[in-house]
Amino acid sequence: MTVRYDRRTFLRTAAGAVGLGSLSGCVGTFGTESGEPVRFGAMLPVSGSLEQVGTHGKRAAEQAVEDINRAGGVLGRPVELTAVDTEGSASVATDGYASLADAGVVGFVGGLVSDVSLALAPKAAADAVMEMSPASTNPRLSDAGRADGRKFFGRTVPSDSLQATAMAKILDAPQYADADRVALLTVDGAFGSDLGTTLADQLDAEVVTEVSYDPSAEGFGGVVDEVFADSPDAVGFVSVPGQERGVLDAYGASDHEAPWVFSAGLFDGEIPPYYEGFYSASLSSVRTDGYFDLSQRLSDIAPLQPYAANAYDALFLMATAAEYAGEASGPAIADALQVVSGGTGHTVSVGEFDRVRTLVDAGRELNYQGASSGVDLTEALEPLSSYLVERVHDGSVEQVELLQRQFFESGGAQ
Repeated sequence: MTVRYDRRTFLRTAAGAVGLGSLSGCVGTFGTESGEPVRFGAMLPVSGSLEQVGTHGKRAAEQAVEDINRAGGVLGRPVELTAVDTEGSASVATDGYASLADAGVVGFVGGLVSDVSLALAPKAAADAVMEMSPASTNPRLSDAGRADGRKFFGRTVPSDSLQATAMAKILDAPQYADADRVALLTVDGAFGSDLGTTLADQLDAEVVTEVSYDPSAEGFGGVVDEVFADSPDAVGFVSVPGQERGVLDAYGASDHEAPWVFSAGLFDGEIPPYYEGFYSASLSSVRTDGYFDLSQRLSDIAPLQPYAANAYDALFLMATAAEYAGEASGPAIADALQVVSGGTGHTVSVGEFDRVRTLVDAGRELNYQGASSGVDLTEALEPLSSYLVERVHDGSVEQVELLQRQFFESGGAQ
C-alpha cells in the first residue's frame, strides 16, 4: 500500500520523528536561506568499459545542478556537485565514498552497477546519506540501505524482479522464443548472478546450462561453446551496456544458432546481422516530454546513453525532496522522496525547479514527472515501470508488446 501525505502532515510527522537529525526543531526554521551550499555527489564510472554510460550520467547530474541553481538553489542555497569515478568497481567506489562523506554530502547519484550500490548502501545508511541509483536493478536493493526506520537507498529504475518476469515471458511464450530448453549466460557480478537466479526461478522452460563470463577476458569462443553444449532452444542473456559485444561477436563468428533474449539496454546503437530474431525485455522507450527537454539541454552529447535521464531524475528528485521537506539533509530527503514523486499533486518536470519552489512556498503538493519516466516511487523508493518486448526484424528493432504495470502487479499473469 502506498501512503500519501500532504505537506502539512509531512512536516508535522517529520518534526516529531525520532532521529531526524537536523530536521528536529521547530517548523518555523524550515526554509531559512543561507549561503552555505547544499552538497550532492555523483558516483559513476567515467573510465573503463562503462566510461560513456557513466560520463553521460555525470553530465546529466551536472545539468540538474545547473537547472536547480538557475532557479535559486535548494532553500535559497547553491547546490554543489562532487563527482567520484568509481571505475565500475565496488572497492574503488568504497574508497571514493569516504571523500564524499567527509565533504558533507546529503545525497549522491550512484552507483551505476549493482555491485557498487550493494557495497555503498549500508555505508550511506549508517551515515544518513541518501543514495539514488540511476541504473542498479538488483532485486536485493529493494531492501537495502535501511537505518533508523528509514530507507536511504532509492533508484529511478525498477527492480530486476520485473525484468526477470518480462524475460521469462519472452522465453516461454509460443509467440516469441517458445523454448523448452534454455541456456542462461550472465555477466560476472551481483547484477548478472542475481538477475539470472531470479529469471531461472520464473521460467517454465528447463534451464539446461548456466554460464557466467568475465567481460574483460581476451576471448569468448569457449564461453559460447559452453552455452550451446546442451543444445538449448534459446539463450537468456544478462549483461550491461558496454560489456556485451565481445561475447556476442564470438557467437556471430560461430556456427551456433538460436534466438537470444537480452536484458534491458543492449539494443542500443548498431544492430549486427547476427542479431536477427533476437529479443529484448527493455524498459518502455516511450519518451516523456522531460526526456526531449533534457536531450535539448544536452544536445552536444545526444543521443543520450542509457540511464543518463535516470541520473538527471535522481539528482532533481533529491533536491525537490529537500525543498519540500524544508531541510537539506539525508533523513529529510529520505522521508520526502515518495511524497514528491508519487503521482499526485501539481506536476513539475525537467528544468522546473523554479516551479518547485513556487509550489512549495504556496503549500501545494508536488508530482515530479521525470526525463526517464513518471518516476512514481513505491515504499521501497523504486518505480514500477512498464517493459517492452522488442525483436530484431530485417535489421531493425521493432516493438511487439507493451507489458504495463498491471502485468507485474499481477505477478506476470497473462
